[in-house]
Amino acid sequence: MQFGRGTAPTLTGRYEADIARRLLGALLFLVLAGAGLAQALAQPVPGGKVDSRKDRPRTDLQWLQAIQAAAEHMNYSGTIIYQQGEEVRTSRLVHVFDGNESRERLQPLDGQLREFIRRADEVQCLMPESRRIVIERRLSRDAFPAITSADPALILQHYTVSVGGTERVAGVECQVINIEPKDRMRYGYRLWVDRSSGLLLRAVTLNERNEILEQMAFAEIQTGPRVDRTQLKPSWSTDGWHIERTQQSVIDLAQQGWHVTPPAGFRRLNEVMRSLWGSTAERKVMQAVFTDGLASVSVFIEPSPADAVTEAAQSKGPTSVYARRMADARVTVVGEVPMATVKSVARSIEFRPPR
Repeated sequence: MQFGRGTAPTLTGRYEADIARRLLGALLFLVLAGAGLAQALAQPVPGGKVDSRKDRPRTDLQWLQAIQAAAEHMNYSGTIIYQQGEEVRTSRLVHVFDGNESRERLQPLDGQLREFIRRADEVQCLMPESRRIVIERRLSRDAFPAITSADPALILQHYTVSVGGTERVAGVECQVINIEPKDRMRYGYRLWVDRSSGLLLRAVTLNERNEILEQMAFAEIQTGPRVDRTQLKPSWSTDGWHIERTQQSVIDLAQQGWHVTPPAGFRRLNEVMRSLWGSTAERKVMQAVFTDGLASVSVFIEPSPADAVTEAAQSKGPTSVYARRMADARVTVVGEVPMATVKSVARSIEFRPPR
């Protein structure tokens, strides 16, 4: 589960970008497609509670549906704490749904001054020190406090969901939901969900030994009409700032000669040609994104410098990165999955010159 992308295949830069992507609640990964949503949940009320079934039991599927619906259709604002090992970061998130589209503003409170403003699928990254705005379209909606961009029924094919006890998070009574993988190709999760609305307030990623790899949680939160829409405005006047639009176009990797075999349960979300944030020159990279509904894996393919290393691998928290050189290209696989999974994806890649 998942702020914007950094410069292409430098491994260290991947982690900074991944931390940011995880906090944004929308940069990378299609509103819930489950056909049974209308039957499973009450009709969402813009700015209010999505459901009032606090004392009515939900099925496993309904819990997953409720989390996604609340993340998209509720109004909420609060302070999010992100922790990975000894690293702790804090951000301020405001989310508003007007009955038609959602808008969002994320303020990282640590590190460089940055703000992220999202309207529907368009995300603006504001960089005050260089007076720049970088605009990009997000690829999906699976970032905290959302968990999935897929039909939740598909998740149950590769994960086991069980309901635990109740605990308080940010002063709210929450239901604990355990999500365990059915194989070693993915991680497990523990979720704390507002029993009334279905809004996700805390999420923990666990490895095969049940150790915490990372966690995100609201330290405090407001919902409904108490959310001030003026908080969606940027902190600075952006008059005269330079605007850059990240260019990306849909492609077919196979037509370019590249063939990728994802792990079982991972479906192809999209394939694009794009330039990554931070590129100082016109640098085009092919990207394919795969997801199983909870975890995601991205494959980047770009021309390889002559002095590029033949192989490199790093892990940090739940993020695994594996890069290898293939002919005249560098292939980098990044995912919130075990290292064995990204390596299997990278080693499945073949190049067959198109006819």
